[in-house]
Amino acid sequence: MPSTEYQRVILADQGRNRALAAALRALVRAGDTVVDIGAGSGFLSILAWRLGAKRCFCIERDEEAARLCEEMIRKNNVTGCTVIHGSSFDVRGIPLADLVLSETLGNFAYEENVIEILRDARRFLKTDDGRMCPQSLAQWVAPVVTDRQWAELASWDRTGFDMDWEPGRARTMNNVYVRKIAIGDLPGGDAFREWDRVDFRGKNASVRKARVEWQADRPRTVYGFALFWVCTLAPGIEISTSPAAPETHWQQIFLPLADPVTLARGEHFALSIVSDSRIAIKINVQWRVERISDCGKVLAVQAMDMRRG
Repeated sequence: MPSTEYQRVILADQGRNRALAAALRALVRAGDTVVDIGAGSGFLSILAWRLGAKRCFCIERDEEAARLCEEMIRKNNVTGCTVIHGSSFDVRGIPLADLVLSETLGNFAYEENVIEILRDARRFLKTDDGRMCPQSLAQWVAPVVTDRQWAELASWDRTGFDMDWEPGRARTMNNVYVRKIAIGDLPGGDAFREWDRVDFRGKNASVRKARVEWQADRPRTVYGFALFWVCTLAPGIEISTSPAAPETHWQQIFLPLADPVTLARGEHFALSIVSDSRIAIKINVQWRVERISDCGKVLAVQAMDMRRG
């Protein structure tokens, strides 16, 4: 997607915009120096300047977005904002900041390297406890118990022509998908599990691992998993991509199973997730599922990995 069109899409999300504006009202203080990483259109820096920030450094690695940012600053008569075209990892020599901003959240929260960006961005702050936005993020998961997402991906099974389509099918089932998942696709709110949490004001590893488990309260067929997140921008101010929350331009992530698993009442279902967002990797997700009897015996295992997708 062209970068200006991407900016249009995210800025059309008024819920996002209002939450970010509220966070800035809570965090910006008169005379602040602000570093805005992934500045895009300059929206956050312009708001920060209007709230009293004295200097804003808008770091943007995309050339088209950096030009848009410069034009927005001029058009809106903003002073004290400097656009830096490049990666924040390479920026040196700018004044230390009171506040660091970086709205670099993906549909899968870590896909835009937000952990790595904010871990490195701590060096821009005047003090170790300097202000950051966002502040923390929780990742959630729930089983998907309707077949509409999975059936689309399993269209290989219906292709026919007396051919074995397993090579294509395997690649499809080893990928993650941005999808709009409804609350009705999930067993219920009690099925939501938090599988990861990061505080961006600390030092966080790029490889995140978790194991979560459910027990079937009745016979159920599971087709995959929905991933979503809740991000704290400032104390009491959040953005959520939960299917139970107001809709945003972000959607949920669907992790498919290679084959649906039908659980008997009392059986357990365990999901292990590994997320690797190291800069050299960009993003890779692995997920492993186990069907477990009510007495603890592993009955079946499936393992998926984006590198095979």
